[in-house]
Amino acid sequence: MTRPTFSSGTDSSMLIDRYVPDYDVTAIRHAVVDADPETTYEAMLDADLLDTGPIVRALGALRNAPMAIARRTRGPPGASPPERLRFADVPETDEWTLLDEARGEEFVFGAVGTFWRPAIEWRRVGADEFSAFDEPGYAKLAIGLSVRPYGEGRTLLSYEARTATTDDRARRNFRRYWRVIGPFAGYLMSRALECIAADAEASASRRPPETKAETASGTEDGPRGRSNGPARGRGVVAAVALLAAAAYHVAIRP
Repeated sequence: MTRPTFSSGTDSSMLIDRYVPDYDVTAIRHAVVDADPETTYEAMLDADLLDTGPIVRALGALRNAPMAIARRTRGPPGASPPERLRFADVPETDEWTLLDEARGEEFVFGAVGTFWRPAIEWRRVGADEFSAFDEPGYAKLAIGLSVRPYGEGRTLLSYEARTATTDDRARRNFRRYWRVIGPFAGYLMSRALECIAADAEASASRRPPETKAETASGTEDGPRGRSNGPARGRGVVAAVALLAAAAYHVAIRP
C-alpha cells in the first residue's frame, strides 16, 4: 500500500535529493533482483510498460495511455497505439525535463504542473531552475529510478516519486488528488519493478558463466558497472507517471 510521507529534507546521496529535497508526498518501491546492476539497468530501460498484468490491462486508462503519449510527442493524428512501449521508447516531452543521470546507476526526471486538473497546465522548468521554482499554484514532481549492488550478483532496484507543492492551495488540491490516485500509482510502480526484475533475471540467466562473473566483479569504471552506452534513459519514467495520470482522469475521476 502506498502511504504518503511528509518530510522536511533528507541527508541521503540520491540524485533526486538535489532537486526535491523538501516534499509533501513521496511514493517509494523497491525490488531485489537476482542480476547484476548493469544487467538490471539495461532491463529497466527495455521494460515493456504495456505488459504489466491483466489488472492494469483491464483499465480503460491503460488502453488510452499510448494515444495520450503519442499526442504529447506530436505524433501524426490517428496513429495506431504501439503494441509495445518500453521505458527507453518514451522520449523527453515538452513537459518533462531530464534533471540528472548517473549512467548505469540512476536517473531523475521532473515536471511542473497542475496535476489535479482534468487538463494539466504544464510549466517548462529547466534542471537548473527546478529546485528553486516556487511560483504559486503548481506542484513539482520528480521521479527517479536507481540500481545499487545488493550482495554478489544481485541488485536493489528502487523507484521513487516525490511531489512538492508551491503554496497552500496547491497543496490541498494535490492531497485530494493523491488520495484517489496514490494506491493505483503505487500498484503501477510495483508492477513495473516486477517486470524489470523478471527481464533482468532472464537476461542474466542467458549469459555464459564467465560473463556473469566479469559483470558482477565490475570493470575499471568501478564495481557498479557504469554503462558506457548512449543515454537512453530520457523520458523513461515519465511513461509510468502518464499512465497513472491517465488512469485517474479517464477511469477513476469520471
